[in-house]
Amino acid sequence: MNKSVLIVVNSLGLGGGAERIASQVGTHLSRRGHDVTFLERYEKETRYDYEGDLVSLYSKSDRNSPKTKKLFRELKASKQIVEMCKKRGIDTVVSFSTPPNYLVILSKIVFGNPSKTIISVRNNPLNSSYKSLKKFLYPKADKVVTLSRGVENKLNQNFSIKNTTTIYNLQDIDDFKKLGKENVNRSHKHLYNEGPIYINIGSLTRQKGQWYLIRSFKRIVENNEDSRLVVLGEGKLRKRLESLVDKLDLKKNVHLLGKVENVFPYLKKADCFVLSSLYEGFGNVLTEALSQNTPVISTDCVAGPREILCPELSLEEDIEYPYLGECGILTKNFESEMFFDSLEEKPLTDSEEMLADMMIKIYEDEELRKKYSTGLERAKDFDVDKIVDQWEEVI
Repeated sequence: MNKSVLIVVNSLGLGGGAERIASQVGTHLSRRGHDVTFLERYEKETRYDYEGDLVSLYSKSDRNSPKTKKLFRELKASKQIVEMCKKRGIDTVVSFSTPPNYLVILSKIVFGNPSKTIISVRNNPLNSSYKSLKKFLYPKADKVVTLSRGVENKLNQNFSIKNTTTIYNLQDIDDFKKLGKENVNRSHKHLYNEGPIYINIGSLTRQKGQWYLIRSFKRIVENNEDSRLVVLGEGKLRKRLESLVDKLDLKKNVHLLGKVENVFPYLKKADCFVLSSLYEGFGNVLTEALSQNTPVISTDCVAGPREILCPELSLEEDIEYPYLGECGILTKNFESEMFFDSLEEKPLTDSEEMLADMMIKIYEDEELRKKYSTGLERAKDFDVDKIVDQWEEVI
């Protein structure tokens, strides 16, 4: 039976992970015959592709409003959601990320929204603010969808929220395969002339832990001076990471290329993808790397890597590191401390040493590299049809 669905997001603007997933989920539900309306809090000039209706609550300039005005505006927005649901005959409201989650729940408990309410948690709740507010509001939703079992576990154990289920991020694997056949940007081709090539993709922020990766990479270069590390992404730590690269004398080996439109040829041509994150919600880039049959090494952070790379493990299972899983290698978590010291100022930590050892091993051990060059089959477990089936069940 087809449903009328309202999807509430901050925006559909390019660049956001939750925004991309929301646009994809809504689009595929629309293609299956459901009546889908997107409601974005802030309008954007450039958006992800979507199919369905689109309504924007606020203009881009409204982001700079005083906090008091924003509070009253958000309450008004919750009431507008109820009015829209009644006018359009909405069966189910689905929200993606924290502010939209609050709006949707308030529309239910304050303004009596009769529609089924489903909120979606897109990152590790322990690394977010307003924890007590989440603990109070989230149980009021009809269903809380998490993007990984690790995140669901944290909501269950640390927030006593039980109305949960996990639906992984959908991945268009056929599209990934096509994109992987394209070329890297012409200005970057020279980086792939010699190997080994390691790659990391993610915003240059504390969450992604790239300072640990760059410090570890000093040992890789000492082992093989032709080694290169390509980092795709942009963020507020760029200058500090560039300074660290300079301090470690790695300018010829470490390349911070910023954002690129198509990451897949970079993944496909690399010898190894490395995730150095302190925490994740799911880790889309892991499935993207697997779709290109690129070997993967990742920290065993919360949440996502263990579920994606080592489905044979339970979430709470104790393991010895490094752990050579079915689909990738897990190394010991990094501490949350942030530092940008040379190895003379601060020797490599045990976790950094372990990461360096495995990065060297994955390139030098041909059998090991061959074992982890078959990730496409695992990536297919997150393909569009399987995930949209689960969303249809929930709505």
